[in-house]
Amino acid sequence: MRAYFVNRPPIEKVLKPKKRFGENPNDSQHMLQAVVGMTFFVVFVSTPFLGRRIAQDPKFRDDYIPKWYDFTIPKPSNPNTKERLHEQLVELQRELHERAIAGEFTPEKLEEMRRHFAGVDPKDDPHGWGKLHPGVDDDEDIED
Repeated sequence: MRAYFVNRPPIEKVLKPKKRFGENPNDSQHMLQAVVGMTFFVVFVSTPFLGRRIAQDPKFRDDYIPKWYDFTIPKPSNPNTKERLHEQLVELQRELHERAIAGEFTPEKLEEMRRHFAGVDPKDDPHGWGKLHPGVDDDEDIED
């Protein structure tokens, strides 16, 4: 029964009042960690924007990137102009037209083209390396 009547101090005296931020001696460590974390976050978020600016703006690159660290190479000129590509397409159309007139696109030859690479003789291909579909036998249909 004695345990029921033990003199204890009131709860207000047992619980200490909470300290405000800055009164605790560990708060300086927390602030340092927060500053370092925010610095890394800001750098992580800003890196893509800075990289794009370095890649696309030659004046910015010349001003802020040292020459010994600049690994950019000049963009090569494109040898394919619209006129050249047009000439290639016309040549390809003319070549296909001449081949069609010569009879190269008969159903039998088309079936042969669907099964073997160009320039490979099917009779002289014992291991089947020249086939487009190596697992398909010659008597099976090829689905387009």
